[in-house]
Amino acid sequence: MLIRNKLIILFTLLTMGVLGLFSTFLYSTFSLYRQVIFRTRLTEKAQTAASLLINRRHQFDDFFDQLMQSDMLTIVDEHIMIFDERGTMVYTNRRGRPTSGVLNFIKTLKTPLPVYVALDENEAVGMVYQDSSRVFRVVAMGYDQVGFTRLIMLRQLMLWGNLGSVILLVAVGYVFARRVLRPISKAMDEVDTISVQHLDRRLDEGNRRDEIARLAMTFNEMLNRLQKSFEAQRSFVSHASHELRTPLTNMLGTLQISHDYDEDPRELKASMASTMEEIRQLISLTNSLLSLARTGEGLVGLEVISVDDCVTNALTHLHNKYPNRQIRYDFGQLPEDATTFFETYGNMSLLTTCILNVIDNACKYSEGPVEVLLSQEKMITLSVRDYGQGISETDLPHLMEPFFRSNEVSNVSGFGIGLAVVQKIIGLHGGTIQFQSQVGKGTTVTLKLPTTSSQKAIIEEK
Repeated sequence: MLIRNKLIILFTLLTMGVLGLFSTFLYSTFSLYRQVIFRTRLTEKAQTAASLLINRRHQFDDFFDQLMQSDMLTIVDEHIMIFDERGTMVYTNRRGRPTSGVLNFIKTLKTPLPVYVALDENEAVGMVYQDSSRVFRVVAMGYDQVGFTRLIMLRQLMLWGNLGSVILLVAVGYVFARRVLRPISKAMDEVDTISVQHLDRRLDEGNRRDEIARLAMTFNEMLNRLQKSFEAQRSFVSHASHELRTPLTNMLGTLQISHDYDEDPRELKASMASTMEEIRQLISLTNSLLSLARTGEGLVGLEVISVDDCVTNALTHLHNKYPNRQIRYDFGQLPEDATTFFETYGNMSLLTTCILNVIDNACKYSEGPVEVLLSQEKMITLSVRDYGQGISETDLPHLMEPFFRSNEVSNVSGFGIGLAVVQKIIGLHGGTIQFQSQVGKGTTVTLKLPTTSSQKAIIEEK
C-alpha cells in the first residue's frame, strides 16, 4: 500500500476515533442532563401535589382540578397517585387501578427523600410525605417526550455530521498527504533519471531543514561517494589494463621475433631473458594489484603488534635489495611514563608492506642516504627522509591516486600503486600520512599511528 493511502486511512481513523469519543461524551452528557431535568420536574410535581392536596384533603377534587387546569407545564402521560399508610390509593388524576409495578414501587418508599425508577417507558419518582396525623406515599409518573425528541434529533445530527466529517476528512487527507509527499514523489522521479551514465545528477535538497530535505542531502552524499567510487574504478580499470597490456605486448613481440628470426642459441637465450624480465614485471604488477584489492576490502584481523618489528623486517628486505645504499635507522623522542613502546593494534604483514613501500620509494627515487626515524609521544611517528629530486607542488595532491606517476620519474621503473596501498593500510590502522617535499632537496614522508593505550581510551569512551 502506498504511504499516501496509509496516511489518509490513519488520519481518517484517528479523527473518526476522536469524533466518536466526543460524540459519545456529548450524547451521554445530554442524556444525563435530560434525565436530571425531567426528574426534577417530576419531583416538583410530587412535592406540589403532596403539600397542597394532602394538607387540604377535604378539597381533593375541586382543588386538584383547578391546579391541573392552571399548570401550563403538564407532562405527557402525567400520572400522580397518593397512597395512605395501608397502600390504598386515596387519589389519582387518571382513571384506572395502579399497576403491579407501581404497587411494588410504593413498598420500597421508606423516607421523605425522592426515589427514582423507570416503569415501562415512563419515569417515576416516589417519596414519603407525613402531615400532622398520617403518612402518605406520593408517586409522580410521566414520559419526557420533549427530552427524548431532542435526544433523537441530537443522535441524527451527530450521525450525519460525523458521516459528512469523514467524507470531508478523506478529501482533505488526500490533498494533505499528496501535498506533503510531493517532495518524495519528485525525488523518486529524479532518482529514476540517475544511472551509471548520469551519476552527476543530484536530488533537489529543498529548504535543507526538514526531514525530506535531510533525506535528499543524505542521498546526494551517497551519490557523491558512488560517483567517486565509479570514477576510481574506471580509472583503475583503465590504468590496470594499460599497465597489463604493455608487458604482455612486449612479451608477445619478443616471442614472435624470436620464433621467426632467432636461430643462434645466444639470441634465443637473450629473447628468453627479456621475456622473463617482462614476466617478473607482470608478476610484480599483479601482486601490487592484489595488495591494493586486499587493503580495499578492510577484512583483516588486528592484534597488538610492535611497529619497531615491522620497521626491522622492512629494513632487512631493503638491505638485500639495496646492498650498497646507506639507510640510517634511529629513535626519536620517547615518553617517560609509557610502559610499552611502539605498540599498536594492527596487522604485522600489512604494516610491514606499508613501511617497506615508503622506504623503498625513498631508495628508488634518490641516490643519497635515507633516514628513518621512529618516535612516540601521543602517537607513534615514523619519518622517512630522502635527499632526492623532490616532488613538485602540482604532483603532491595526486600521489595517492593508483597508477599516478610524475613525468619527472618516468625513467624509474614502477607502477604508481605503492602509495595507494600505503594510504589504505594506514587508514585501516587508524593512522595518517603526510608529505613534505622541496624540489631539488628531497622528500619527507611521515606516518602516524595510534598507540594501544589511546585506542583503549577511545573504545572505553564509546
